[in-house]
Amino acid sequence: MYKYSHALLLLLISFSLSGCMTRDDIFGVKTFEKISLVDLLTAEKSPVLVPKVKLPPPESKSALVQAVIEAPSSARTIATASVAGAQVLVTKTQKSSKIDITGATGLNADPWPLSGNSLLPAASASISAQQLLSDNGQTERSILLSQLAAETALLQVEVAVDASLKALIEANYIKVSSENTIKIIDHYLDLYNAREELVLSAVAAGVLSKTDELELRSLRNNTLSDRTNAVLAVSRADSFLKTTLKLYYQDAMSELATLDDIAISPKFLLEGSPNKKLLDRKSEQLNLEIDIQRNRNKPSSNWRTSLSSPTSRGANTTLYGGVTIGFPVSDGGESAAQIESLSKELEVTELDRQVLIQEVSLSKKNWTEFLKYYLLQKVLIKERIEISEQNLEELELRLKAGRSDISRLAREILSKAQAEIELVQLEARYLSERVNAQSSSGQTCRLFSLCDTIKASLPKN
Repeated sequence: MYKYSHALLLLLISFSLSGCMTRDDIFGVKTFEKISLVDLLTAEKSPVLVPKVKLPPPESKSALVQAVIEAPSSARTIATASVAGAQVLVTKTQKSSKIDITGATGLNADPWPLSGNSLLPAASASISAQQLLSDNGQTERSILLSQLAAETALLQVEVAVDASLKALIEANYIKVSSENTIKIIDHYLDLYNAREELVLSAVAAGVLSKTDELELRSLRNNTLSDRTNAVLAVSRADSFLKTTLKLYYQDAMSELATLDDIAISPKFLLEGSPNKKLLDRKSEQLNLEIDIQRNRNKPSSNWRTSLSSPTSRGANTTLYGGVTIGFPVSDGGESAAQIESLSKELEVTELDRQVLIQEVSLSKKNWTEFLKYYLLQKVLIKERIEISEQNLEELELRLKAGRSDISRLAREILSKAQAEIELVQLEARYLSERVNAQSSSGQTCRLFSLCDTIKASLPKN
């Protein structure tokens, strides 16, 4: 009998090391493919430890999109999505058969006086398996819940990427508008400085009062202050862009320079909005969790079988097979309390959906009102610039003819500079308002025809 026990032990251990045992060995019906031990131990091939992530070819990604995806906030959500995708595979294993193999070797002594306290080699082994038969769909619900969690994580990636894209675009707007402001100020300060000697000469000759000189100096200092603010804005915006874009800075900045198409207006549609999809998925998850709690106290059944070898001579191998049924009687009201809590959370999610709809609607109205303001203000500022240009020409001619003082010309130079700065700031505000209006639905990428490129570049579980 020892020989048979030892042989059974070696056979079971060899099965476990080869990793080739299938459910056929227990149930007589093929229910899953063979899994080698190498597959289980190698991370790249593991179906649970490492999620399979499909990445598009690198050439399909623009430098800007790649930089946005690699931004810390985006990278973190992508990592979270990978974890959620892996969790789906873990949850699916609840449906799989569970097989346990144990073995032992040692010395066995038969009771004295039968053997005279002689020690003999002994071995024992056992194998057990179980398979879920029915749990009223609880496992399927758990798998679906994990799949919804994975979808939610991918939607959060879209939200994070879109927010990063918005931040980069707004920073670029600030940088460009501030650089244009500096150019305007430098141009008109050169014009002013070229005539400053005339101002000082006029003051010295008594033609221009000291008060006029101080007023002109104050206007010039205000213009210099605007330039200082613009320099600071450029520095901060450029630092943010360099920090975020990193190695993609040069190529991404070139893309940003040619990316904007002002002809594209914001679209206030919730269709395809990741923000709305997130709320929809959350509602599905909560409804599914409520369903799980409602079925929590229903019976479940498992098929169990076991085979044990003898430990000592004279004992028999034991085999057991049967169905185990579990019937929860009472959970102390925990399920009812959970359902009540989840129902309240579901109500909050519905209110969040209404808030989103209201925010998008309000954003649409605000954009319409701003557009009216922008078009009118643009006309007025351009008219000011034209009038100022005409005044400068007239004042130059009158100054040469000795019929005008230099102070009026200097004031007009600074005034025209201020009007052009206001126009630059108005255009920058238009672009910013446009982006903010579109981002209310979480789809900034729509303005720049980047949504498809971004989705194609994101990892897929």
